[in-house]
Parts: sequence; structure tokens; C-alpha cells
Amino acid sequence: MIVYPCNDQTPMPPLSDEAAVVVLEFLQRFTECFESRYYGEIHRYYEEQSQQAHRKTADPPSVDDPTF
Repeated sequence: MIVYPCNDQTPMPPLSDEAAVVVLEFLQRFTECFESRYYGEIHRYYEEQSQQAHRKTADPPSVDDPTF
């Protein structure tokens, strides 16, 4: 039985060594171009997520909640 690391996805077909490398290089180049083109959008998204997480953890404890 073949175990796939991405169990939630459809298993991929077998590829030759060369075909696997060609697909990998394409995906890497595509990712570089995508990140370059959408850097601002990606950066804003992660910055917003970071600020929201910081706000959630930075809230002071409630006065009604004793510390001990």
C-alpha cells in the first residue's frame, strides 16, 4: 500500500524521474512568479492575521477574574 503525505488529496499518478523534476521546476517557478506578483496582497493578509492574533493575546485580564 502506498502512503501519501497529503491524505486529503487525490493520489497523483506515477511520473518518470524526469517528468517529476519538470513538474517540480514548473511549480517552483510558478510560485516565485505568483509571490512576486501578489507580494503586497500576501503581505497585507499575513500582517492582518498577525495583528489580530496580537490583539487577542494582548487584551488585559478581566478585573472580575482573579489571578489566583
